[in-house]
Amino acid sequence: MIRTGSLIGASLALALLLPAWASAARLTGSVTAPDGSAIGRARIVLESPTGPVRTTRTADDGRFAVEAPPGTYLLRILAEGFSAAPRQVALDDSREVSEAVTVALAAVAEQVVVSAGLVPVTRSSTGASITVIGEGEIRTRQLESSVDALRSVPGVTVSRSGGRGAVTSIFPRGGESDFTLVLVDGIRLNDMGGSFDAAHLPLFDLEQIEVVRGPQSALYGADAIGGVVQLVTRRGGPLRAAGVLEGGSFGTWRVNGSATGAVGRLQWGGGLERLASNGFTGEAPGTGETVSNDDYMRTDATASLGYQGEALQVTGLLRYGRNDRGVPGPFGSDPGLTYSGVDRTSRGENETLAAGSSLTWRLQPSLQVRGAVSVADRDSTFLSQFTPDDPTSSGNQMLTGRAQLDAAWRAVAWTAGGEWLRERARSSFITGLDGAEVPIRRSQLGLFGEARAERGPLSVQAGVRIERISRDALEANRSVFSPRPSFPQDTRTAVNPRLSASWRLAGSEAWWARLRGNVGTGIRAPGAFEIAFTDNPGLQPERSVSVDAGVETGWLGGRLVTDAIYFRNSYDDLIVTVGRAFANASIYRSDNISNARAEGVEVTVSVRPVTALTIRGGYVGQRTEILANDGGSGRAPTPFSVGDRLLRRPAHGGFADLMLAVGRASGFVRVDGRAQARDIDPSFGANAGIFDVAGFTTVDAGVTIGLRREIDLVVRATNLLDRAYEEIFGFPSMGRSVMAGVRLATGR
Repeated sequence: MIRTGSLIGASLALALLLPAWASAARLTGSVTAPDGSAIGRARIVLESPTGPVRTTRTADDGRFAVEAPPGTYLLRILAEGFSAAPRQVALDDSREVSEAVTVALAAVAEQVVVSAGLVPVTRSSTGASITVIGEGEIRTRQLESSVDALRSVPGVTVSRSGGRGAVTSIFPRGGESDFTLVLVDGIRLNDMGGSFDAAHLPLFDLEQIEVVRGPQSALYGADAIGGVVQLVTRRGGPLRAAGVLEGGSFGTWRVNGSATGAVGRLQWGGGLERLASNGFTGEAPGTGETVSNDDYMRTDATASLGYQGEALQVTGLLRYGRNDRGVPGPFGSDPGLTYSGVDRTSRGENETLAAGSSLTWRLQPSLQVRGAVSVADRDSTFLSQFTPDDPTSSGNQMLTGRAQLDAAWRAVAWTAGGEWLRERARSSFITGLDGAEVPIRRSQLGLFGEARAERGPLSVQAGVRIERISRDALEANRSVFSPRPSFPQDTRTAVNPRLSASWRLAGSEAWWARLRGNVGTGIRAPGAFEIAFTDNPGLQPERSVSVDAGVETGWLGGRLVTDAIYFRNSYDDLIVTVGRAFANASIYRSDNISNARAEGVEVTVSVRPVTALTIRGGYVGQRTEILANDGGSGRAPTPFSVGDRLLRRPAHGGFADLMLAVGRASGFVRVDGRAQARDIDPSFGANAGIFDVAGFTTVDAGVTIGLRREIDLVVRATNLLDRAYEEIFGFPSMGRSVMAGVRLATGR
């Protein structure tokens, strides 16, 4: 971590010492709504053929100023709930250029996203399935954590095993819970093999959350087999400070503070949040006991710094998180009568430190080089009934380095580069010959390329990534229950292509339609426990092939937008326990012999008839099934049958949002529901029974009242109707929770 921090500091020092390559040109202007009112916090983007060159934010009065090297750029104005056609601006250092922009109401605003390409691209220019949740929606809906925001994403199933801080899984389009790559400003947060607990992701310092559905291994390599979630933090712009102090049900309280700003060419941002909750302390539905071990506490801090020179841009990010939670175990539905009682001993603690730095050097208007380094380090301990005096521990460290060249030539933008990753995973349960802990180490080298072209209404992205995954040799283990021979070093290679297209089929200001499609492949390398508890020295990456296609239409000048998408995912070479029944398929205890499939539709409708009102609804219907194992047996992994639905993937789900803002008051109502799903016995797994988890519908609502310009009163209720339900079988979800407090903001 010290070396990475030194690298970040050295990069920023280099940026400050390097001379400007050219004198700066200046662009000023203003952004106003149709009624003439100023649009504050709108994002201003100056874009070249190789991507964004400068970004800033409008002040409260809607005005902005930005300096850039002389040249011709595309100016984009991005504001939630509004749209504006991009315009070309020519800047030179002999005069100041001014642009006054009036935006139009829009049900779905244009966005520049960093997760759907090797360079930032606009949402409308890519065929990928993208959802962007901006800070305006985060503020209006009073969202508490990033996982709460992900519940608004079509095709993404979020399942939490209880209340705040309980283990939370993300299932993308019928994929597994380790099929989603999670990033914060480009820093990978997943453990080896893609596993990730989404319960502890704050959002107090975020500019937006980007979700790209479908495999993205052509961009990111392993772990992006089913989709990508990227958290983009705030930095720069006019000086702004914000904070929240609130408390409520279940003994819960939350306090945070953040600030962003700029000093000359330096941009900065940072913040701190602390949340604590007693959790459920009532009578356990499944046992009748009093629950006393459901408490949760987390602390998060972040700091970022950036430099914007004429030719050079450098950023650095440091993020720290610590959380502690009791683990009472399942205490809800218990049809198999397998519960042993509420666990009052077990609890887990996690500590994460992540740091990263990136550099962009513009050699010419159509040529730039970019590089990035990052490190993420997670350490966890777990105290259980079986180890009350000696907690078990685990950890995951990842170091990454990335370099790429971006160029534009003959109306086509090109990117080529490489990425190197080094992972180290450890656990008290992963041991060697003498019973001592042994780490699992792995390296990945990815070489990638992408071409992007726009010709009139047609936009096309095509890319490919070649991945070389090398696991180090691993010492043997003579365990009586799960012996492992010594493993030699093992290397696997995978090629992942991707093709995406968007075509504005027809249109006018009143009505338009856009066709889009995406096809690609993805991989997930084996996880640490999959490697440690097998006798198979050659486990391969799991694989996916995905196709999706859709049509987006705009009506009433963009105030009504509909979006319908069909997707089909095939998952192959899934790692499962072989067992005696499938001895003909493999000689090992576990192998890549399982297969599955998922297909479905995602439909969203967004309406913004007037400035004050936004209505949005969505529906997802998906059909998942377990396919026959490889090897010709015609059977599925025990105890499943061919054609069975995948666990924890409901066949139907939907949501409806209403957000209203009148003067200094705003409010929201959200209805969320899903159909029945299949799940396993929470104590002993699938061999103890497979059960149906009932569907449910919940209602959330909240209001914000401006007391003064800098002070808001906030009140919200989640699960307003106090429904009893379970997202994961045997773990009751949180009942009605009411939170109230104040929100402070300056410079908004």
